[in-house]
Amino acid sequence: MKNSIKHLITGALLIATTTVLKADPREAEDVAYRMATNYVAKGFSMAPTDHSGVLGGGQAIRFLIPVTKGLDYVFLAGADQSALDVDVYVYDEVGNLILDDRRSTKLAGVQFRAAYNGTAMVYLHMARADGLASYYVLVGRRGAAKGGSTTSVGDGTGFAPEAAVAPPK
Repeated sequence: MKNSIKHLITGALLIATTTVLKADPREAEDVAYRMATNYVAKGFSMAPTDHSGVLGGGQAIRFLIPVTKGLDYVFLAGADQSALDVDVYVYDEVGNLILDDRRSTKLAGVQFRAAYNGTAMVYLHMARADGLASYYVLVGRRGAAKGGSTTSVGDGTGFAPEAAVAPPK
């Protein structure tokens, strides 16, 4: 009996380890940068965020991005082969949905022009995954702020990371 329990625990740990090994952060990063090439060609300044990691199906993360009225923004989420469906939701500061990407695909991205100065709340939802899946988020900006100066993602405004959260409704 004790050996049976020991074998059961060992088997469960082996399965859990195998699932974790399926997540491939480098693949997720490569996918995100391949997605970004089209936006760079359109004049977007792309930059990595500190938003990358591993999520299981049904899990989500939330992060805050400062936005400037009149600038165009793009949020891209690349994922590895373990991701089956990734969604992105963008909300304004008072919780109104600006736009989303709910397509049933492992690639997700949204582009919008900010109608206000402040913060956008972005949710990345790993709607479906085969075990654990890696994701990598890039943010891009394009346009000129008031006064004619251009801004890019690396202008020191920073990104405000937040903890894993429940998926948006």
